[in-house]
Amino acid sequence: MKIILFIMILIAIFTYLIILGSSKSKTKQEIEYENKEQSKYLKEWEEKRKNGNK
Repeated sequence: MKIILFIMILIAIFTYLIILGSSKSKTKQEIEYENKEQSKYLKEWEEKRKNGNK
């Protein structure tokens, strides 16, 4: 049981490091593009919420 827990913790740590590393290596253009995509999604979501379509 302890071995499984230890392995799960290791997987979680490595996953976190991968996500952290990938976000640090983005260029300004990639960050700007992602911000635009997030803004677009949020605007569409807000419209759907206002119209009652979930």
